[in-house]
Amino acid sequence: MGTKTDFSELNELDGLQFIPVNDKKVPTVKNWQTTKTKHDLSNCYGVGLVCGELSGGVEVLDFDLKYDITGNLFECYKKLVSSYSAGLLRKMTVQKTMNNGYHMIYRCENIEGNKKLANRETTTAEKKLTYESTYKAELLKSKPDEEAKRVAAKAAESDKVRVLIESRGIGGQIVCSPTKGYEFVFGDLYSITTISAEERAILFDSARQFNEVVEQISIPKQNFKKTKGLSPFEDYNERGDVLALLEGHGWRIVGTKGTKTILLRPGQTTAQSSGNYDHAKKWFSVFTTSTEFEPEKAYLPYAVFATLECNKDYSLAVKRLLDEGFGERDEPVQKEKAPSTRQIPSRIVLDDGDLSFLAVGSDYDGYLNQVRDGTLQMGLSTGFPSLDRHFLHKQGNLVMSNGIDNTGKSTWTWYLYLVAAMLHGWKGVIFSSENTLGAFMRKMIQFYWGKPLYGDYKMTDMEYKIAKDFVEKHFKLIKAEEALYNYKDIMNMVKKTRDKYPDINFAMIDPYNSLKTDLSGFSKLSTHEYHYEALSEIKAYGQKNDFGWIVNNHAVTAALRAKDGEKKYPVAPRKEDTEGGGKFANKADDFFTVHRITGHPTDWKITEMHIRKIKDTETGGRPTSYDEPVKFEMYKGQCGFFELNEDGSAGIDPVEQWHIKNKTLQPTLKPVNQKIWTPYKDDSGNAIDF
Repeated sequence: MGTKTDFSELNELDGLQFIPVNDKKVPTVKNWQTTKTKHDLSNCYGVGLVCGELSGGVEVLDFDLKYDITGNLFECYKKLVSSYSAGLLRKMTVQKTMNNGYHMIYRCENIEGNKKLANRETTTAEKKLTYESTYKAELLKSKPDEEAKRVAAKAAESDKVRVLIESRGIGGQIVCSPTKGYEFVFGDLYSITTISAEERAILFDSARQFNEVVEQISIPKQNFKKTKGLSPFEDYNERGDVLALLEGHGWRIVGTKGTKTILLRPGQTTAQSSGNYDHAKKWFSVFTTSTEFEPEKAYLPYAVFATLECNKDYSLAVKRLLDEGFGERDEPVQKEKAPSTRQIPSRIVLDDGDLSFLAVGSDYDGYLNQVRDGTLQMGLSTGFPSLDRHFLHKQGNLVMSNGIDNTGKSTWTWYLYLVAAMLHGWKGVIFSSENTLGAFMRKMIQFYWGKPLYGDYKMTDMEYKIAKDFVEKHFKLIKAEEALYNYKDIMNMVKKTRDKYPDINFAMIDPYNSLKTDLSGFSKLSTHEYHYEALSEIKAYGQKNDFGWIVNNHAVTAALRAKDGEKKYPVAPRKEDTEGGGKFANKADDFFTVHRITGHPTDWKITEMHIRKIKDTETGGRPTSYDEPVKFEMYKGQCGFFELNEDGSAGIDPVEQWHIKNKTLQPTLKPVNQKIWTPYKDDSGNAIDF
């Protein structure tokens, strides 16, 4: 054993529990996990910091970098954490270990026992070293050569993983400075900070993204008939689009790391990620217990399909995949499909002589007369002259949109329909599951006056009340729930709302892929058929009731990776890049893409609106050319938009124009000495932002 030292001064630190350890890092006192006392630290090799409640909720992330074969694990981890929370790492107390690893130390109210967060498979060279060291050790014990080889071979076989990152919490301890070989590189024992449960989740979720070892889910033993030749499971593993399947069930792509695509589970969650799909190994795994998947298990694509589409019924999964064209059947496919278990009712009786379903002149003469005499009603203005040339508000239309994540498509769409409420009195029901109710209300209230709720230019109490009353009068919000809604739920909530508020004339679903894909009553439908039927019902309701729908969508993964000519910035997705396929654009009356280059040094606040489809151009509007979208710039501290003219100068702000025209109580609303926004054009006509 090495030199012993007096560490007694550590017992003067209140709130932390220390224990003596030997040169193997093993505590030399009993019951240290449960007993809080001041141990004798006067003559010991090293000192350990007890984690858990005995030290006031201390927890540690332990990075064992001697097993890091990449050489940059710690740096990559820090970059990943910083991308989720810029200031979180500064809250860590960081200690370097004797093996050049690191301890990140913090306190939190919600801590657990020790957990392995990131492992990798043991290399062949490491297994060989394990064999050799075990073999030599057995020989030193005077074991026969054959016995020593058997034990060494078993040890090498059992040496399957190396732990890269693990936590030390309840029941755990770490050796700490001033033990020889350990030193604090950021903070010290006096500066251990308490972090929130959400921040702890970021640390843990980020660590799990470096995990490379999970147990694979296997097919349960069931008495279903196996197919000859290529099985549907093998075929789906090769050809199935598992990311599209996950996205169709509400999972959202939030990033990539090497060969992995990082995903966030459906529903409301404060986590930054919930799992990942490893393209190299073709497996999907989750870290959370809040899904239908088992955490820390590897799901091949067929197992993901069986879980999401067939409620883990692998027999049904075989049949479904065969029906969808995967695998080879034992017998030729019969041309006539088996009857669906779902009965499709018809309102048409064959022998009653009723032909009222055939159109007669009175059904279309009114439209033809309007065309002939030039009185055909055009769409309503958006408030932006440059946008009106391409897109107008039309009562009863199904309007679809798409865009890359985090480009502001929700914010822009909300603003567009706030202007519709101001100019035309439109009223709507809003379901925006990926945004909080407070975020929606704050944005809309701030857009109403072009002023923030807080700061130097904030609105007055009276202005706040007027704006809030206006937003509440024109928009009804559906509360997002942990249990996901399907499209039928949204339609029924809209119908019930309209029973009480009959003047509501549109509804917004933001985004569509946050809705639950519920096939319980559609056992013979594929997900494609299910969504096609959903869109058909939504559109039919709108046409019958002269009721509009605005449906926002995410773009597919491939569109997220598409870059401009310099391969520097993402390009705007096309309508065919919509998550879920071309059925969305096909069903739409109007379709637009919202795009913003968030990483651009100067154009990050410019929103582009690409009009992809206008079904009825006779009532106004036409698609924009691919390279010439209509552009808008956010200003007034992100509380307003103005259009950008072709020469780049500032154009109309329709909200400001509406207030000027209506003189909405503004003379009585400006208190003495209140700071107000200066005009948004300088003497040269250039836009000014604040």
